[in-house]
Amino acid sequence: MATLEISGIDVVKGGRPVLHGVDISLADGELVAIVGPSGSGKTTLLRVVAGLDPVAAGAVRIGGVDVGATPTNQRNVAMMFQASVLYPTLDVAGNVAFPLVMQRRPQQEITRRVEAEGRVMHLEHLMDRNPKELSAGHRRLVQIARALVRSPSVFLMDEPLAALDARLRVEIRSELRVIQRGYGVTTLYVTHDPAEAMAMADRLGVMVEGRLVQLGEPAEVYARPLSRTVAEVTGDLTTLLVGVVADESGFWLDHDLFRTRVWTAALAPYTGLDVVLGLRPEHVTPAAGGFGAVVEEVVHHGRFVATNCRIGDEVVIVRSPQPFGERGDRVELAVVGGHVFDAVDGRTVASWG
Repeated sequence: MATLEISGIDVVKGGRPVLHGVDISLADGELVAIVGPSGSGKTTLLRVVAGLDPVAAGAVRIGGVDVGATPTNQRNVAMMFQASVLYPTLDVAGNVAFPLVMQRRPQQEITRRVEAEGRVMHLEHLMDRNPKELSAGHRRLVQIARALVRSPSVFLMDEPLAALDARLRVEIRSELRVIQRGYGVTTLYVTHDPAEAMAMADRLGVMVEGRLVQLGEPAEVYARPLSRTVAEVTGDLTTLLVGVVADESGFWLDHDLFRTRVWTAALAPYTGLDVVLGLRPEHVTPAAGGFGAVVEEVVHHGRFVATNCRIGDEVVIVRSPQPFGERGDRVELAVVGGHVFDAVDGRTVASWG
């Protein structure tokens, strides 16, 4: 396989900047997932690597070789799009074999490689089926097989699971990750779903308005976002405006309904000022003697319960193993973690819990 280096990429479309100095380096066999809102430049980045979009500046190197002047069909890059595009006049075997046929590979080699892909994807019993006879999940697996049969140096995936229902998305996601690791193919994976990105990735990148604003291990990006925007992109987040109060015991975040201590000197410059407190579901817990909130909705997820509780004008999600109230109930909560953001520029001041 190969490494992938994306260096200082700028892209302009219709006179409007779309990508701004994007830098990412993928190790051989690594999967990097890029998450971000619609219009953040995720798909454009994939198209640049594939050679489908021109760049205003920067370079793309595959296996250490600059491919800026290399046509798309000579880059040995496989790209899988969100739409399930299979050739309706070909059966499954014909769809998987198509890239090898276009490369004029010997028929014996084509047969051998297609059969091998069928076994890996658990498609052996479907090889003579027409695409319209397949389930959505099997169509996705055929697409993956067709992309991988050519042994690409780099695999580019653009929202490949977005059209699937929630259960099937989880199943195919797990299968895809096992397959990617087994092949060891360097993969750049784009999605708008932060849970999907964190489940798939060796490293997670966050793109906002054409810029890569954070890149790191998924758990680190989630637990230590560099900004309020990154925190909002990577998971559920409720924000509250709170004041910073200092006394002889340290620093406190002061809300109309509660006070919580934060053990960090990073809050010192904000004493007497307002900051933004960001709370994820794991940052709030039921607690006798805590501050008051009102239950607005209870959602059962099997392994846990998500309870939407109103705190003043905002609603925070509380995740717990068992229900602790019903709609309309008044409950008591405690803040056990969170992120503190600068109220002006949104950068992260502190994270804990």
